[in-house]
Amino acid sequence: MMKQTALAAALCAALAPAVSAKGVEGIKVSVLGRDWLVVPVEGTTGRYSATRMNLEHLAFRPPAVLTARQAVRAMQAATGCSVNLDTMVRTITGTYYAQVICRK
Repeated sequence: MMKQTALAAALCAALAPAVSAKGVEGIKVSVLGRDWLVVPVEGTTGRYSATRMNLEHLAFRPPAVLTARQAVRAMQAATGCSVNLDTMVRTITGTYYAQVICRK
């Protein structure tokens, strides 16, 4: 029983989205009342990640808009560029990654 409890706790910790990103350089934006942290991906030009900052720990509250749409809006607000939806992926932690298209 003790092993199952420890395993469950470790699994929950691994799957939980990042609550705070201390030491991470990024842009914090608000989309429909939800805070997002948008960070450029190292080693890749024009690729960004967007992580929702769920500070309230309300996992089951309904989102105002689907999180994928919120992530797109967060990346657009932080970069001023459009998001290439064909490159957008979501990890198990809830972080979205996408390539942005900046027109000059």
